Amino acid sequence: MRFLLLALLLASPLCFGKTIVVVQSYHIEYKWDADYINAIQSVLGKDHDIHVFELDTKRLAKADWPQKAADTQSAIAELKPDVAILGDDNAFTLMAQHLADRNIPVVFLGVNGGPAQHPALDHPMVTGILERPFFKDSIRHLRKVLSERERFLVLMDDSPTMRNAVNEFFGEKREATLYGSQLDIVLTNDRDTWLQSVFDAHTQYDAIVVGTHHTIRDAAGNYIPPNELMTEAFARTQIPIFSFWDIFIGKQQGIGGFTVSAHQEGLTAARLASLILGGVSPDKIPQMKSLSGHYVYSESGLQHWNLELSPLIASQANFVD
Repeated sequence: MRFLLLALLLASPLCFGKTIVVVQSYHIEYKWDADYINAIQSVLGKDHDIHVFELDTKRLAKADWPQKAADTQSAIAELKPDVAILGDDNAFTLMAQHLADRNIPVVFLGVNGGPAQHPALDHPMVTGILERPFFKDSIRHLRKVLSERERFLVLMDDSPTMRNAVNEFFGEKREATLYGSQLDIVLTNDRDTWLQSVFDAHTQYDAIVVGTHHTIRDAAGNYIPPNELMTEAFARTQIPIFSFWDIFIGKQQGIGGFTVSAHQEGLTAARLASLILGGVSPDKIPQMKSLSGHYVYSESGLQHWNLELSPLIASQANFVD
């Protein structure tokens, strides 16, 4: 079935003049959202009418989410879309059941929760890509990059996204061993705790690997943009920082890693939507996990830490900055 689906994705049926809505959990200035929306536009934008809505749940207070969702639902009802693409867990939570119950096919991407958190995953009008960090592949890769690779700090925000990803792979454990390396997993939404974990990491670990950190707030409750956190972490860390996501890699950010790609997730979601627009029922399209990771590295980060990739990895990597 997986090979049949891949063949269908590569040869999505032609369909013209349809209406598509894309609902972001976050906002267009957030690189993850910008990358997957650009990918969707590249596949579907030429032939279809695409409308993009921001739920802005990173910056809006949670108490304001229901009204934002209701306003978005009203706007979508006027458009009468042929398919809706939902990005990430918050958009799925707030929109999926509502849309599917109105016979609007739903394609999701970037969703980490399972059916216990998202019952609408079992709706026949819903399909998409379950986003999963490449924990095993990432650590296996980093063991090839680093000469000192016995202990890693895995540092993430304490968001539903990261809790679900960690719990699915590691269960309730916050310590694990992969390929002989010891992992300690820390999830927190507190800015000071997150940064202090980075500053102290050299006393116990050989490297840090970050997950998402987009629900971090300071003691006053102010939202801290991820790039600000990473810039401060880069300036003060004494050991290299890698990432499970490509959006956190760049100058004075993460060095690199084997990463989940927002662009790839967007391409896959767009091709699933194209199948639906061509007449394939969502319940005939199996839900899948992130199809493939890719190597992404910051050239300045490699130079800063005096690291060199093997010729084989370098030939397969995308380099930024």
